[in-house]
Amino acid sequence: MERKHIRPLSLMLSRAFRDEFKDIFPDPEERKIKEPMINEFFLRLYYSDSKIFITSPRLEGIIVWMNSDKRRRTLFWRILTSRSIFQAIKIGIKPLKKILAYDRYIEGKRRELAPFKHLYLAVLPVDPQHQGKGYGSKLLDELIFEMDRECLPCYVETEGEKNVSIYKHFGFRVVDEFEVPDTTDRLIAMLRRPKELLR
Repeated sequence: MERKHIRPLSLMLSRAFRDEFKDIFPDPEERKIKEPMINEFFLRLYYSDSKIFITSPRLEGIIVWMNSDKRRRTLFWRILTSRSIFQAIKIGIKPLKKILAYDRYIEGKRRELAPFKHLYLAVLPVDPQHQGKGYGSKLLDELIFEMDRECLPCYVETEGEKNVSIYKHFGFRVVDEFEVPDTTDRLIAMLRRPKELLR
């Protein structure tokens, strides 16, 4: 992925994760405006300290993962250096605090459930108009090659039985289910061991 892809990808993410932020923006019209801003905010943060791959310049899908032991700069510094300050201002301080609190809770659960060196699959959306065409599998193959090469397990949170079935097909297993405080989200945590450890 190149920096020029960030803005169009933020729109694709909004189509793939429609109503993802309904707990923060209950009004559908406001949510429609804010969702791309939130997606752009996080893509800019991820850009410097994650591995990001796209299916093609047509942006049918994207995968983002990071190494758990990578030293990360403070959030304030990351916002400044990633040029995401403008998105942060547009989102608004109060909603942004809720979004970051959600993110912190998820990160805390990940450290609890995977307290060892691992790869963290942060996001794997495929544009709705391209779903069912194998793009998600193609992106997951890239991640699995990396985790087997580095001999590292991989952790992911997902929602819904359909997603769980897909990840199980790739060797992931359910390790926990939990609700995120002050939201309607119930997440399923899954883990895959690298090929060397699956034998």
